[in-house]
Amino acid sequence: MTTHPADRSSVGGPLMELEEPWVFGMWPRRLLIYEDRIEVREFELLREKTLSTGFGRVDGVAVSGAGWFANLLVTVRGSEPVLMRGLSKNAAERARALIEDHTTRSNGRPSRPSPPANPDAEHLVRALVELRDAGLLSEEEFEVKRAEVTAKEEGHR
Repeated sequence: MTTHPADRSSVGGPLMELEEPWVFGMWPRRLLIYEDRIEVREFELLREKTLSTGFGRVDGVAVSGAGWFANLLVTVRGSEPVLMRGLSKNAAERARALIEDHTTRSNGRPSRPSPPANPDAEHLVRALVELRDAGLLSEEEFEVKRAEVTAKEEGHR
């Protein structure tokens, strides 16, 4: 995992950049946090693919795990969640705070995640299952997060 400080010397540079460690693949996924958006850069069939999302579409940000094995999960309205694995807890928490702060400013309201629509809840539960199956979430953490998602879904109906 690599974190890079804000590059404020160049206009429009990222405020923060996170990179998964090489153990998750030869070409690690990168998350770049800009003033107005987040970008996920990953390789697909030997070419870099960039997905850009404005803060107005971010529903929530969660950090799980500890030490050098923390994970950052960003849920995005109408899209697959963004999962960054194998980060330091400190870097993941700083990224979470930065994303939540920019989401609050973008929406003009507190960064309280809106209840997910049914497809988004299903995507989030699938992402949680993948985390648990990969050994990155304990069974207890999985059950707590799954209960939160299903409770929000039931409250949304």
